[in-house]
Amino acid sequence: MRGNEQRFELRSRTREGHQQVDAAVGTLSTLEDYRHYVARLLPFRIAMEEALRNVAWPDGWNRQPCKIADTLAQDATDLGLSPMRHPQADLDLADPSALLGALYVLEGSTLGARVLCHRAAALGLDETFGARHLVLMSNDTTRWPSFLSLLDQANDFDVERAANAANAVFALALKCFEGEPVVAH
Repeated sequence: MRGNEQRFELRSRTREGHQQVDAAVGTLSTLEDYRHYVARLLPFRIAMEEALRNVAWPDGWNRQPCKIADTLAQDATDLGLSPMRHPQADLDLADPSALLGALYVLEGSTLGARVLCHRAAALGLDETFGARHLVLMSNDTTRWPSFLSLLDQANDFDVERAANAANAVFALALKCFEGEPVVAH
């Protein structure tokens, strides 16, 4: 499997998880919807950024995913949200294919951030209040094409491992979005 085939096979194998997370995020048509989104996204992103903290990046990988947890925490403060405990991301990302699967979800979220950025703006939120993380994710339009190039050029790519990791990341996101946030003490 080469090039574009890898990304399309990965997309096919993760479609259900992706659709479930999109549905859980919702349309963000009200400020309360947006607050719910931020309250649930923050624990997910903290867990994922912790899971990626000690990953050994393969040679030639010069771009790590956009780190937004700190900026997202500022947005949560803007919106009057209390700090939340976050789940543990039980992911083994030592395998390059599994790492690519996890990155597929995180880097793909930058595309969704562009849409959500417009929805946040309609609610009066922007890079100075409440939507910093979306602006940060949306600013670099080269992230997704750069990731796809990395995916397309991956040697010894195991789509099964990648899909399993991507689906585990989607499952973690869904757990965060569907669960009740727990205030940290």
